[in-house]
Amino acid sequence: MAQSRRSFLGGLLGLAGFGPRLIFAAPPGWSPPKNPKLVFGVVSDTHLRTSYDGKGHGKYWPDKYFVAALKYFRDQNVDAVVHCGDMAHRGQILELEFHARAWNKVFPKNLAPDGHKVEKLFVTGNHDVEGGTYGGFVEKIYPNPVERAKHVLVTDMAANWRRIWGEPYEPIWHKCVKGYHFFGRHYGVDEAELSKLVASKREAFGLLNGTEPFFLLSHRRSHAAFHGAMKPYRKAVAFFGHWHRTAVNWNVIYFWSSFPSIQVPSCEPRGSGAFSDDAYISKSPLEGKEAAGKCRQGYVVRVYHDMMVIQRREFGEGGSLGQDWIMPLGEYAPHPLSKESLKKRVGEPQFKNDAKVEVASSTFTPEAGKPAVPALKIDIPLADGNPDSRVYAYDVVVAAKGGSEKIFKSVYAAGCNMGVGHETNHGVTTLFIPKAKLPKGGSLTIAVRPLSSLGTKGRAIAKEVTSEE
Repeated sequence: MAQSRRSFLGGLLGLAGFGPRLIFAAPPGWSPPKNPKLVFGVVSDTHLRTSYDGKGHGKYWPDKYFVAALKYFRDQNVDAVVHCGDMAHRGQILELEFHARAWNKVFPKNLAPDGHKVEKLFVTGNHDVEGGTYGGFVEKIYPNPVERAKHVLVTDMAANWRRIWGEPYEPIWHKCVKGYHFFGRHYGVDEAELSKLVASKREAFGLLNGTEPFFLLSHRRSHAAFHGAMKPYRKAVAFFGHWHRTAVNWNVIYFWSSFPSIQVPSCEPRGSGAFSDDAYISKSPLEGKEAAGKCRQGYVVRVYHDMMVIQRREFGEGGSLGQDWIMPLGEYAPHPLSKESLKKRVGEPQFKNDAKVEVASSTFTPEAGKPAVPALKIDIPLADGNPDSRVYAYDVVVAAKGGSEKIFKSVYAAGCNMGVGHETNHGVTTLFIPKAKLPKGGSLTIAVRPLSSLGTKGRAIAKEVTSEE
């Protein structure tokens, strides 16, 4: 069986030499095979808000991005949609109703256009059950406790959930979609209860020795005790939200204990691509978070008999976030997402052969309210020469010609959080360096090197200029 799985996957991808135990980016031009056994969409942290009077959508918090995600899922012919929680930002009934209205726009009566049922696989998050406490918002607009209770989900979550979603609210639940098992845990429920539910189904569903994966859904990442309890279940795969971290950073999407645990980025209206501590990627702290793009991200997951393919998607302006992730199922030793394995597969981002750095004299306002200062404006072209390794950031070194003085700058690649082809400023990254901070000397060399989120570095391109340029 193991050999046949290896042969199938290796032949399918043309990557037999990489073995079945790695998760890696898909080769250029590769697309998933037809007829997957299961397809589901995944979103999290949509955080829809009411207006300040609590009566309608907040001006800057429309449902358009959640609707865009659902429409994309519909177009991918999904069998189910996972939501990993934080639907209602302030725990209000109306905020959850916003989601139900969006759902019914796209999947009326829970049906796809061809008539097949699309299953809801939803769990609550901390904002769904504790949202009323954030900033005292609900208390301010409904100071009367009796009136306030009428607008808060947790006053009667069971009744509200059933009315809004048309299904019972169960603190932990199990659903089966096309023969694949999903287990969900709503926020605040002890993780031990979920492991008990899985244990109670293990014989009937073949969870210990079966050939198919099963899925664990929660808002927050599970703790060590839960992973310990789940250690015998080699086919488990978990999805969790809460972190809002961008799916373009390979370092934070996946965690390993006894089973794969995959972080789901946020799809909130204001745009969120929260970065982790990226200082270890570059020589200096990364600048330019705004230019990186305000993304609304999620996944489409396709399951085959021996692998899971995860497509990363941006739903604001659209587009793929890079090569699909391919994860062979059930063979998790050694670590399938070890950093070194990924580096070997993904490689380094590269500039195209004709790429050039542009440098001009300009002005720069270092802080709001402060006067502009003379600066060098450095325009870095998009490093898209290696489609396997999407550029995440750039290291910039400015050195005085003939001297030892240097300065280092690092900056996020413009639009690195956005879909391919939707990069900010067409992918041109602009960095300003005040002239007063430049190395002293009449001639400078500016070298720029592209980096992936794993810290792999491509070849540098350089330009010589005078400090007066």
